[in-house]
Amino acid sequence: MKAMIEAIAVTLEKWLGSAGDSGLQAYLVGGSVRDLLLGHAPKDLDLVCRNAKEAAAHIARRTNASLVPMEKKPDEPCYRVVDRMIPDSYIDLAEMRGRDIGEDLGNRDFTINAMAIEIRAGLPAGELIDPLQGAEDLRVKKVRMASGRALVSDPLRILRAVRHAAQLNFSIDERTLEEMRARAGLLACVSAERILAELLLILGSERAALSFRRMDELGILPVLFPEIVAMKACGQNGYHHRDVWGHSLLVMETVEHILNDLPAYFGDSSREVANTLTSGQMPLLKLAAMFHDVGKPVTKGLRPDKRITFYGHDKAGAGIVQHIAGRLRMPNRSGDLMMRIVREHLKPLVLSRSGTREISRLRWFRRLRDDVVPVLILGMADIMSSLGPDSGAEYRMSVIAWVQESMHSYFTALKQKIVAPLLVTGDDLISMGMEPGVGLGNLLSRLRLAQDIGKITSREEALRLARELMNKRSEGGKRRS
Repeated sequence: MKAMIEAIAVTLEKWLGSAGDSGLQAYLVGGSVRDLLLGHAPKDLDLVCRNAKEAAAHIARRTNASLVPMEKKPDEPCYRVVDRMIPDSYIDLAEMRGRDIGEDLGNRDFTINAMAIEIRAGLPAGELIDPLQGAEDLRVKKVRMASGRALVSDPLRILRAVRHAAQLNFSIDERTLEEMRARAGLLACVSAERILAELLLILGSERAALSFRRMDELGILPVLFPEIVAMKACGQNGYHHRDVWGHSLLVMETVEHILNDLPAYFGDSSREVANTLTSGQMPLLKLAAMFHDVGKPVTKGLRPDKRITFYGHDKAGAGIVQHIAGRLRMPNRSGDLMMRIVREHLKPLVLSRSGTREISRLRWFRRLRDDVVPVLILGMADIMSSLGPDSGAEYRMSVIAWVQESMHSYFTALKQKIVAPLLVTGDDLISMGMEPGVGLGNLLSRLRLAQDIGKITSREEALRLARELMNKRSEGGKRRS
């Protein structure tokens, strides 16, 4: 830890040099200390002190920095002092809770976040303050409540425990698990924005699927997503070996395996896949995987031969996902992506059938553009997780091979076709005598198809074909009249 403390000393001195001389008694706390003990450079520097607002204002004036109050509900706000020239350089000050630092630490969420180091004259000084043995819990890789009231005082800490375990690859101690199970219902009182923020952090880890299984076992998920109750009660047809919920969790897990090892699944295309999937899309893809079949309970039917059907569950599921995204106060762009993934998740199964025309795939790719990447990954995970007696290995392998070939083709050839501008425009057709309207749009679509399949490769060829099609349209109109 000494080397890490020396590494942050320069930053602390930058902000607190003269403040320390003026008598400010502050403590480095929380995740900052935890990260130091783990040998990581802290992402943030979190300090507590008395009169935090005034101290932060003093530091901001001295360093000509900006002072930004930061909401920390249900706690008091902290005050962020930000370098005007380097916005990524900042320090956070919060009001000490309680009579002294020991009481402040006792009010925190988990023991691994309940440690402090005193700051004197702007520099770390003294021994680690660790009244709850957080350092030992770090050593044994365990998340443990700081007190019996920790989860009641802020129920969001239930999700935060899961998040810490996922991000750090820690276990959660039994007493804390029991309390999480007992207090899960309190999450209904937490704002959607705070819940979404924690869920996305969990989903962004490499152990999200395992974390969601644990949350399900603890009764947390039904509180957040009551839709899963119907999924658990919904049996499936012979293509599946689990009910809708069991299959959905398995698909989520498989998506995560694929994302964690893209080269194993997409070879030379893996770099393009990774570059196309932004860090913000991966958590949404995992959540979409969990809900890709959420429309099945409301569309379940039975054919005369007793075979179970789910006609239209993709579209029904997209509508339910839209409702879930709205309930979580998800940004429109994120909600739209999840809806699109769920709505399109059957397309790889349909388009991979023998006899499907190549132009059908190209049209689908054009409609989805880069969003085809998460849909293809979900399609692969879906078929890999469908292990019922009616789903033969040969069938599964054919779909997987189609997905892999489609991903490769998208990045090596099809994407270039899709983004290529049309060789002629609507204005060109109007100048040739075409009236604006539906007919104009249909003609442009036919020209786009001809360009896609290589029938036309130059503007001259496109104009010639446009004239031919317009003449045929005109002749057809005359015959009908």
